[in-house]
Amino acid sequence: MIAILIINFRRALDTIECLDSLLQVHDPLFHIFLADNGSGGDAAALLSAYVDQYRERITLTLFAENYGFTGAHNRLFEQIVSDERRYKFVLLLNNDTVVEPHFLARMLERIDRAQHIEMVAARMMRYDDRTRIDNLGITFYKCGLASNRKSTNDPLLGPCGGCALYTTDLLRRVHQATDEYFDEKFFCYAEDTDLAWRAALLGYRAAFADDALVYHKGSLASGGPDNDFVLYHGVRNSLFVLIKCVPAYLIWPNLGWILLAHVAILLRHALRGKIRIIGRLYRDFFRGAPAMWRKRRHLQECNPVRDFKIGLLVNHAFYERAYIRQALLEIRGFFIPSLNRRDT
Repeated sequence: MIAILIINFRRALDTIECLDSLLQVHDPLFHIFLADNGSGGDAAALLSAYVDQYRERITLTLFAENYGFTGAHNRLFEQIVSDERRYKFVLLLNNDTVVEPHFLARMLERIDRAQHIEMVAARMMRYDDRTRIDNLGITFYKCGLASNRKSTNDPLLGPCGGCALYTTDLLRRVHQATDEYFDEKFFCYAEDTDLAWRAALLGYRAAFADDALVYHKGSLASGGPDNDFVLYHGVRNSLFVLIKCVPAYLIWPNLGWILLAHVAILLRHALRGKIRIIGRLYRDFFRGAPAMWRKRRHLQECNPVRDFKIGLLVNHAFYERAYIRQALLEIRGFFIPSLNRRDT
């Protein structure tokens, strides 16, 4: 049996569309654990009315407050992972997705315990243009930032939290070794990267199910991909991952690239008038870094042997080409406005 976890925050209609598509999946067997993250009001009432029709297939939890992606999932993990005999696998699925009927069986086929492959990524496509890739899991670049994997040629660190299949054993072992499933300090964004790194350092590997199709709307609950909330949590949490998880023998050779990436982030967003949010995220990173360092030391105690194959999980490109090109165009357009107008 598979436990499917879905978190709603103020997007009940999107969640219901997701549930409608899931209920068309007839194999393998699964049970849906739906949680509302403190939306209250009409959203909670709408979900409750929907779940009343499918009590045998969906369990609804209404949280009184917003625990974030991390906290809400952790509270569900506590219920599910302890029930080892019933739930052998856990699937995380964003509420702003729609799935194809065979996606789950195809993800399950990629599990290979003998090879320690116990986490699987799906082929996530854009909801609004189903010929365009949203992500093929997570890839981790040498600049110290993770991003949506866009090509099967890129190294796969782990599945994107938008659609991620894990064995219950993996989640249990990660929790036993590091005292957490997701790190609740992250709240949301990069928490899937953090979990993938910890799992990899404990000997687990990821696989990609190319024929498991999921369509993703993207960042609806947080207000879209290009706002201050996403910027703050995305960059701060990426730095937390570096301090907490990434082996030193992978950081030192790439330190120049890491510093360059953050100089570029500072410059780009300062020019966009976001200097206050940039200042706050780096301030909060430095405040949180000692706690992440302590977690790093604890993780190292659980994994004392250096595994240089871990280096194969790092993408040797600096960063995603499309993002770099857009950032350079913005910076150039700020300093040379006439060239920017000519481009358009």
